[in-house]
Amino acid sequence: MAYRRYRKKRSMAGEMLADTSHIANRLSWKGAAVFGIVLFAVFYWLLPMWLRHQFDSLLQGNMFRPMIAVVLGKRIHWIQWAGIALGLVCGFYALRNFFVARRLGTDAERNVGFLGRVLARWLD
Repeated sequence: MAYRRYRKKRSMAGEMLADTSHIANRLSWKGAAVFGIVLFAVFYWLLPMWLRHQFDSLLQGNMFRPMIAVVLGKRIHWIQWAGIALGLVCGFYALRNFFVARRLGTDAERNVGFLGRVLARWLD
């Protein structure tokens, strides 16, 4: 019999955090900081503001308005939490990349230059 492995799917928030950490890890420290600020602003302020505007534009006589208010309130709180988490992840990678770039800028840069010259002479 074949043995099958089932992988548990992550939640949408988990996937979003994993993708953001993957992107922020590849950016410079300045890029990760700007990316974190933009994600925080979008998820903490802009998206909830847009959802509240959409809710306010519903007609007052709509019979689904109380039900939408309850669901939308929970979603707005979740979106703001996601904005905080995304901003913190990007902030972590900005600090990490800053200190790694600083460390690589001193000793590793000289080593890479030496290895580059040796490799250039060997290929020449």
